[in-house]
Amino acid sequence: MKTLRIALASALLLAGGAATAQSASDAQCIIVSNAFASQSKDAEQQKVAQASMYFFLGRISSTTTAAQLKTLLDAQMKTINNANAGETMNKCLATIKSRVDMLESLDPEAKPATPAKPGAPAQPHR
Repeated sequence: MKTLRIALASALLLAGGAATAQSASDAQCIIVSNAFASQSKDAEQQKVAQASMYFFLGRISSTTTAAQLKTLLDAQMKTINNANAGETMNKCLATIKSRVDMLESLDPEAKPATPAKPGAPAQPHR
């Protein structure tokens, strides 16, 4: 019975084709981001890992069911270990950085935002 469930879930996931391959790496990023967010002793690393987890959660297709996501996460959990978790996290962060760089490239005159003074309202960047 368990084999049938796994085969059925795999068939459903494979129906997505190329999107499934992307979802596999996204699932790995969700897993390592969650681990780093909960296990890191450094507050800044925890924040970055938590932001990374939310970024990759947002990339999971809205048509993915909870059962499909669980199957995907379970399968990808088997590919991650202590030896490759750091490298996997670095790849995830590189993906996010490339998206931020792409967004920033849309406005070549854009400058990094200046942090607002505490208590002052944030100013929109123009």
